[in-house]
Amino acid sequence: MRKFHLLAAVAASALLATEALASPVNEPPPAGAFLNLAVPNSDGSGNTTTVPHSYQQYTADFTANVPETNLTFAFREDPAFLSLSNVSLINLTTSSANLLLNGNFALGTIGASAPTDWTYLNQYGAEAGGVLQSSCGHGGGNCYYDGAVQAYDAITQVVATTPGDTYQVSFWLTDNGSLTNFSALSTNGNTTGTGGNGIDLLVYAGVGAPPPGNIPEPASLTLLAAALAGFGALRRRNGTKRE
Repeated sequence: MRKFHLLAAVAASALLATEALASPVNEPPPAGAFLNLAVPNSDGSGNTTTVPHSYQQYTADFTANVPETNLTFAFREDPAFLSLSNVSLINLTTSSANLLLNGNFALGTIGASAPTDWTYLNQYGAEAGGVLQSSCGHGGGNCYYDGAVQAYDAITQVVATTPGDTYQVSFWLTDNGSLTNFSALSTNGNTTGTGGNGIDLLVYAGVGAPPPGNIPEPASLTLLAAALAGFGALRRRNGTKRE
């Protein structure tokens, strides 16, 4: 209870500092993803609109154009939670081993927003953002458990890449809710809370992490993001969301 009161005080201070910053309202995903589960692939193959309710593996390729690439996973799940597991990135041109550090999320503090070797992003200030969770991965072990509400949060890792080489990312994903189709936005009329039907996962590869839509990020948002992450952790302890 003391922790809850402390977080409430921090959040209140942050809100005052940002002049009544509102919770996100049906925010679109950042542009530029090379994989978006809410839409079919650009060539019409591999339509990925069905939400998996047991672990399913996904793969996608991209061509590196910079020597240091931010590989970023962005999440949204208004009513429930997505679980990401066993992420790998290989150079197809050179047949490399996995280039990611801690791709199986074995390292880090359970309940933390960022697994070891990853950086957490929550520019929108979405509630119920992702955390490292135990005994939920594909085949056991840890997973990254995310239910960002009405907006996208993300984890990212910088990887050394060779411009011009082709890389393949693969990962396992499951969802513990009842939605059947991915959707980048909530389309059922609920655009402010956990009753929405927005659910999506996107993957980016580029210079730096993808920015949030057209929304600027004042320096004072850092404090609010930390407070909201704390609220999300408290709510996730029961594995459910409430309006």
